[in-house]
Amino acid sequence: MAKLDEDVQKDIKQLVKDISEHPDHWQAYVDLVNVLTVINSLVEAEDLALKSLSIFKNNEAAQQELLYATGNVYYTAADYSRATSFFNKITDAKLKHDATMMQAQSFYAQNKFKQGLAFALTAVQQDNADLNAQILLGNIWLSLGDSKAARDAFDSALSINSDDYSANLGRGVVAMALNEQDNQWLQIAKKIDPKQYQADASRLDDLIQVMLGSTNNERNTD
Repeated sequence: MAKLDEDVQKDIKQLVKDISEHPDHWQAYVDLVNVLTVINSLVEAEDLALKSLSIFKNNEAAQQELLYATGNVYYTAADYSRATSFFNKITDAKLKHDATMMQAQSFYAQNKFKQGLAFALTAVQQDNADLNAQILLGNIWLSLGDSKAARDAFDSALSINSDDYSANLGRGVVAMALNEQDNQWLQIAKKIDPKQYQADASRLDDLIQVMLGSTNNERNTD
């Protein structure tokens, strides 16, 4: 851990020096915001991010990178509404998919599943080979009580990486909800990450009940 701290301190000093010597080097500002966010110095990260957006207001490339970095600061601080407002402004093709994913994750974190679904579907359309996008889509479908749609998303995730813990866990939960006889996915997840599985196992029954409740509620309103 001490070694990591030394490396981070070294990176910060180098970036501060770079900014001091080359104040027009916007990438250094972006990198420093990101480092401060990673080490959870969120007040400093926010201050630098907002100042940088003002400094480089006439540089479109810098603006796009800084908008994403700023949104990530607020996402890390669990200020999802503000995070989304920054991600919404991103138009750069290289950043658009990542911004869409962050928006989907922001709504998912707030239990705003229908809004999150719209962004997750868009993210999958943008890149259907994105493992994390497929898993997030599966989790959102689970939260909405649509186990068949969740199954399709997790199957897609597993086709990308059959050894992914989250994809196997999600597919196993779906199998439980659908009463599938052959449910090897939970055992695979347990082998991949026993400690995480133990932490998640206590939530499986509750998750299934929530799913079945959501499904029943939807049926009752049809």
